[in-house]
Amino acid sequence: LVVVEGTLFRFDYTYHQEAEGWFKLHRIPATWQNAYLNCYYEGAVLASPETENLRAALKSTVTGQQSGQSLQSCGIFTGIHATFGKGAYFSVEGTPLSRIPVAWAPGEPDNANNSEDCLLMLPNGTLADVNCSDVYPYVCYRKKQKNMPALNACGTVDNGYRFDSRTNSCYKFHTTPLIWTRAFVACAHEGGYLAIINSKLEHQLIKELYSKSYSSIISGNYNRGAIHLGYKSFEHLSLWMTIHGQTLKEAGFEEWSKGQPDHYNGRQDYGTLLKDGLLDDTGSNNILPFVCEKEPSSLLAAEDFS
Repeated sequence: LVVVEGTLFRFDYTYHQEAEGWFKLHRIPATWQNAYLNCYYEGAVLASPETENLRAALKSTVTGQQSGQSLQSCGIFTGIHATFGKGAYFSVEGTPLSRIPVAWAPGEPDNANNSEDCLLMLPNGTLADVNCSDVYPYVCYRKKQKNMPALNACGTVDNGYRFDSRTNSCYKFHTTPLIWTRAFVACAHEGGYLAIINSKLEHQLIKELYSKSYSSIISGNYNRGAIHLGYKSFEHLSLWMTIHGQTLKEAGFEEWSKGQPDHYNGRQDYGTLLKDGLLDDTGSNNILPFVCEKEPSSLLAAEDFS
């Protein structure tokens, strides 16, 4: 585990003294927006070279000085963008580009096809503008603060997760609705997974959580009668399985609402729980609240990476 003055963050982040915070290099390329969101769900931000020390630390990450594996061929997305207004570049923390100690690469910025609003940091530490829909590796950054929260019983600094002794698991009700696939990604980046009902007891627990959290759900045009859970159809009606590879029966709960699953219009392959506690299927574009589940020992495995 990374320990800095008695404070822990996440086992998959590395502390950089010069950057006064933690970095995580994501080698799997993503669009700028998805990189931004993935960092957010990890409790961090898409890193920008806001200071000379941050620039040096990011450069060492890109060139492989920290990991021994270089990204020389492409560079990384930074958190600097002009998606709010053409040519108005700011970091995701709100710092204008004019106050960030970086230089442009030769020939940059060129705003090719009038469609380059996100900035890439090249291995030599210079910047280039690129299309935000292109995919690149990226680095998430969590700045060390004087009063950083300590790890809770769920092994995270996110106090949205609460441990429940009835199932020895942790749960977080997300009141910001997403489509099922984005909910899956959000849970994964938080160190958990879309909740799976493994028993009648856990079914009752999630029903209680749904009922308690329902009144706090933010306003918006979406279905309030269901939440996403971690199961889906792989062969339409014939094979419903959890995201951990079990049938619903094997997992421990398969009580469907009357007439469900019906795979309405041939487009409902994702699993939900209705407010009455029964299962239902939904489409890929249905925006719903969701529950993430997390093992309380999730970060204990970090000892294997130290």
